Amino acid sequence: MFESLPYGGLAYGWIPFTIVLIFCLLFSIIYVLYHRASRPKYTGSAVITILGLFFALVSSLLVPLDVFLVSYMKNTDGSWKAWAETEEDRDTIKNSILYCYYFCYSVVLVFCFLLFPATFFFHSVPADQDEEEPSCGAKLCKSIKFTFVSLLLFSFLVVGGIFIPFNGMPPSNETSWEKIEWFFYELDANKGEDLLVFILNVVNLIGMIILIIYTGFGLSSFPWGILAGRRNVDAERSSLQISIQELESQINEIRVRNGNNSIPRFEQSQLDRLEQQVRLLQREEKDLEQRARNIINRCKLLCMPCRILIGILFTGFGFIIFLSLLLENIDKAIHSEGPYSGYTLVNGTIPNPLDVVLVLTQNIFPLDYILYTALILFLVLSSMKGIKSVGIRFFCVSLYKISLMYIIMALNVIMFSLVPNYTMFGNQHYRHNTTDNTTVVERCGATSFPEKKDNCVPSRISVLLLSFHYKAWIFGAAYYWLTWVLLVAVVLGSFYTLYNLRRPRRQEEEEEDLIST
Repeated sequence: MFESLPYGGLAYGWIPFTIVLIFCLLFSIIYVLYHRASRPKYTGSAVITILGLFFALVSSLLVPLDVFLVSYMKNTDGSWKAWAETEEDRDTIKNSILYCYYFCYSVVLVFCFLLFPATFFFHSVPADQDEEEPSCGAKLCKSIKFTFVSLLLFSFLVVGGIFIPFNGMPPSNETSWEKIEWFFYELDANKGEDLLVFILNVVNLIGMIILIIYTGFGLSSFPWGILAGRRNVDAERSSLQISIQELESQINEIRVRNGNNSIPRFEQSQLDRLEQQVRLLQREEKDLEQRARNIINRCKLLCMPCRILIGILFTGFGFIIFLSLLLENIDKAIHSEGPYSGYTLVNGTIPNPLDVVLVLTQNIFPLDYILYTALILFLVLSSMKGIKSVGIRFFCVSLYKISLMYIIMALNVIMFSLVPNYTMFGNQHYRHNTTDNTTVVERCGATSFPEKKDNCVPSRISVLLLSFHYKAWIFGAAYYWLTWVLLVAVVLGSFYTLYNLRRPRRQEEEEEDLIST
């Protein structure tokens, strides 16, 4: 598949990617096992969730490999390397990485519309925990019924991808059947690429909405949470004791007020609730007493300076991400051709700090791999923090299995807005003839397109995103405006996090958390 690529290029590109693959698998295992600790018996469901999350991560972390391969085709002076001088050799490399994207995305769609619904509804427990668990046959029938609904939804997307006129309309002088045949001819002409990308764009839109809810809040709460840290055990114990004393005084007040008389029903229910809260807080107090004698708790005190340093680092990282997205969106608002081009930026002028750093670090192998992976990891961890803080249930349906997977799918869209020049061309250069017949070397980029498209090789992920935006501009416009919503969500999340950090969190909030566990 990569016969023309030198062995050095294969090593440079695939060794870091192999390390990233191992990391993705370990992360997927840890994430799923951590969230299923209370339901350890459904091993098959966990394996499917791990694999789905793994392939979603791989589809995002293919981007540095994609950028490396297209950048490795050219020298710093803008000339082609010997192994990439012919268009056939370049097409071989480009098609190979494109097929990798197709494979990962196809697997992700199978998980989203077939495997996840089937396993979720097969293992879903009855609403009443006292109710006897249904038989395997009943669970299988339920799983097939709801999976059929999911496949029916997928079929509607397929029909929409075939018949929505992204490439124009069929000739008006043809018969009805010939018009239908025209749609299938167009599908065969682009080898189903438009159909696949249409379905992926729909999935990405769903992921963007989930990303706004969770990642928007997590981008502020995650670094600030590390910076502020949790209160130490002694402070928590003291707060618990005060809360227990207040609750016990309320209980005594009710008992004294009624004396030897029977307690009214309303006050009895209130008394039962207060006694339950006291028992829960006493249970937590015992846990804190054990933690106070734990070596880990003492080590946390020693690591306090490191935690503060990491919190400051992550806060700055989150601010740079916010600033880069903001500058990129402002640049699109000023210099793009508007919604009918999907807000595609051709000749931007506002510098993007993260984009500049990633393009420069590609010269120091494999620093760009590390930074890009760190960006993805930071956004994923922020999303996990948002999922934990906002909640992982929607209409009583647990969403942790699929919410992070949809978020990771949408990260390709966010990363393309966050680091457009790096994602599109890497550090490629091309030769440009000026008006006085002198040749200058310029960097390929979204803000400096070459006069001839063959002078630079765009990454396959940028081709998948941009080419379809010109055919269906509504997706590019939707991503643009949803990015603005994400920025607003980050700002609102920051204000909420700062407000939440400055006030003591105790009694009602923590009692509700305890009751829900």
